[in-house]
Amino acid sequence: MPGPAPVSFPSLDQAPRFDAEAAQELARMLYGLDATASALPSERDQNFLVETTKGDRLVLKIANAGEQRALIDAQQHAIARLAAQSSVVPRVVPARNGAQVVEIAASDGRRHLVWAITWLPGVPMGTIRHRSAGLLHDYGRTVGALSRALTGFDRAAIHRDFYWDLANARQIVAEHHGTIEDSGLRETIDALAREFDQHSAPRLAALRRSAVHNDLNDYNVLVGGGSDLETRDQRVTGIVDFGDMVFGWTVGDLAIAAAYALLDADEPLVVASQIVRGCHAEFPLQRAELGALYGLIAMRLCASACIAVSQRREQPDNAYLAISQAAVRRTLPRLAAIPFRFAEATFRDAAGLEPVVATTRIVSWLRENADTLAPVLDLDLRTKPSIVLDLGVASPLIRGDEHGNAERQLTTRIFDALREAGVRVAVGRYDEPR
Repeated sequence: MPGPAPVSFPSLDQAPRFDAEAAQELARMLYGLDATASALPSERDQNFLVETTKGDRLVLKIANAGEQRALIDAQQHAIARLAAQSSVVPRVVPARNGAQVVEIAASDGRRHLVWAITWLPGVPMGTIRHRSAGLLHDYGRTVGALSRALTGFDRAAIHRDFYWDLANARQIVAEHHGTIEDSGLRETIDALAREFDQHSAPRLAALRRSAVHNDLNDYNVLVGGGSDLETRDQRVTGIVDFGDMVFGWTVGDLAIAAAYALLDADEPLVVASQIVRGCHAEFPLQRAELGALYGLIAMRLCASACIAVSQRREQPDNAYLAISQAAVRRTLPRLAAIPFRFAEATFRDAAGLEPVVATTRIVSWLRENADTLAPVLDLDLRTKPSIVLDLGVASPLIRGDEHGNAERQLTTRIFDALREAGVRVAVGRYDEPR
């Protein structure tokens, strides 16, 4: 049987090419605004911040010439549904004639669909260097609320074969990883793909499906709060750009959100876990979703690296296409160093579940069969006295001079402590600073 059709990337040559002056004229003609316009980043479309002298603001959106009206209608219905439940989603602004979408002709003769949304306060999360645990938890909660609100929402237009759909990520990697010139990055992507096939792929059939935003990268998430966004009172103030919507894996929004939030993080799992914790509190995750999540995070970033190579060849001067790629290349080796099963256990723990699915059965079996188990040592740890060793940085067993902590000297002090306590067993602490 023939394999799946190759996943193609749409040409970017149908992207609109309006300058700020033309955007200002559109704002005046369509929305009756005498305003200035400044370009905002975008991949396939154009977005402009339009601002009047009175401080009124909206975002003018000019769609790719290849965009279908039905998809914009689907976005607008989703936005209206979400806006009724949340303040972090913009509202659609009708044109002067009441239309929510207007078709215009560009100077090259191409037709583009134009619409507008309200401007939301905040700055892109991608520009915030320090992201507090509170912000990450709030982000997870926001993603969970988004998933809950989109449950039951459906439009025919979002059932599409789209290259950014997470369901296509593994195939994109298979077809395009060879275009990556960096051999080290290519080998890292191959390693992650093998782990994905072994650990994550078997879980995919059990994942819930629904409408998803599908592009919660850290430049589509706005952060606001206190006067100093780098230190305190951080919270999510906006979720924007629904142009990549698909009907896909529900957990995909969480995976994509976590993937971009953990870029360049010293402890990627810590960042992802904080988001998982917030999401699960708002929208409980299922066992299969927690099991597949780490693989989906990795595949999103692997696919992003592959897609970026193709797009940069087509538009080498479009800085937005490479906005996350340096961080992706630095982060993927860190993700490859983390065992997928350990990541799953970490996410389960963040969701308040036992880290290992079989824990209850194993513990129950051990308790039921304790009397029949052979001892590991030549004494019974349940009845023999013992001491707990303090090997932390402030322990009296540790010397300030590193030469005083050589194996022989430290071992001697430990056995002296055992003799002084009159015991044969000492227990070391877990996860103490040493």
